[in-house]
Amino acid sequence: MDQVLAAYPQDVKFVYKQFPLSMHQNAMNASKAALAASKQGKFWEMHEKLFANQRALDPDSLKKYAQEIGLDTAKFDADMNSPEVKKQIDEEMRLGNASQVQGTPTLFLNGKRVTNRSFEGLKAMIDEALKQKGAAAG
Repeated sequence: MDQVLAAYPQDVKFVYKQFPLSMHQNAMNASKAALAASKQGKFWEMHEKLFANQRALDPDSLKKYAQEIGLDTAKFDADMNSPEVKKQIDEEMRLGNASQVQGTPTLFLNGKRVTNRSFEGLKAMIDEALKQKGAAAG
């Protein structure tokens, strides 16, 4: 995704949705941690911590990561357990289920599932979408 965003800085908007898989016992708490961190402007910092430490996503580790990235840990704890964060995850999971998401990561471009997730595959889809947009505007 970094390559795509660098290649299309004005044309591509990357939207990340939570879809914690039930088979992973700590997935829901990891999603809550990411969203709680986002409330302090540190979604991507937490996201990176979570992915770098996928085998250590227990509550104590999540609190440690919050400290490491400089979060107000009392606010982090409160946000992690807030109905607002849970509601956002529930809504994003409903969207994923409606879109027949079965695993992560799943990518969509303009509502169409990406099957070739290589840079070249994404570039081809983006170029085609931009071409169609240009034709519609012209």
